[in-house]
Amino acid sequence: MNLFRNLLVWILLAIIGALAWHLLAQDPGYVLVRYRGWDYTTNLLWVSVAVVATLLVLWLLWALVATPLRAWRQRRERQSRERLGTGLEALHQGHYARAEKLLPQATDGSDAAVARLAAARAALARGDHAAARSHLDAIDADHALTRAIGRAELALAEDRPTDALVALDDPAAQPLSPRGLALRAEAYAASRRAADAYALPGALRQQHAL
Repeated sequence: MNLFRNLLVWILLAIIGALAWHLLAQDPGYVLVRYRGWDYTTNLLWVSVAVVATLLVLWLLWALVATPLRAWRQRRERQSRERLGTGLEALHQGHYARAEKLLPQATDGSDAAVARLAAARAALARGDHAAARSHLDAIDADHALTRAIGRAELALAEDRPTDALVALDDPAAQPLSPRGLALRAEAYAASRRAADAYALPGALRQQHAL
C-alpha cells in the first residue's frame, strides 16, 4: 500500500512539474536581483528550477541526517520488544529476579506500562512489596487503568481492601475493565461490604469478568 501511495504521489508531482514547465516555457518571465550594487538577471523558469533543486538538496541532506537517527530508534524499539518478551517468559517460568531486571528496560511506548506491571508482579512473587509498589508508581498517567489494577492487586495481597477500592475508584481509570470489576468485587467481599457487592454480579456476567 505504501509503495502504491508513493508511486501515485510521484506521478502527480511529475504531472504538476510538466504543466509548470510548459507554462513557463511559453513565457519565461524576467527576474532581476539587485543587492548592494550587484545585479543578476535571469528568467522565472530558471528561478523555479533553482528553487526545486535547492529543496531537493535540502531533502537529501535531511534524509542523510535522519537515517542514523531512524536506525537508532528502530534498534532501540527492537531491543525493547526483545526485553519485554524475554522478561515475560522469565516471569512465566518463575525466574522472578531476572524478569524484574529485564522488564523495566522495555521502555518503548505502551510496552513500558505492561513491562512495569509484570515487573511489579515479579517483585510481589519474590515477596518484595516495596519494589512492587515502586514499579507500579513508575507507570505513567496515560495507562491509569493498568496502574490502578496493579495497585489494587498489591493492596489485596497485603490485605488492604479499602486501599484497593481507592485505587480502582481513580477517575482516570474509568470505566473499569473486566479485571478491574473482578478486583472490585474481591475488595468488597474482603471489606464485608455486601450491599455494594450485591450490585456487581450483573456487570461481572456481562463483562465475563469471572
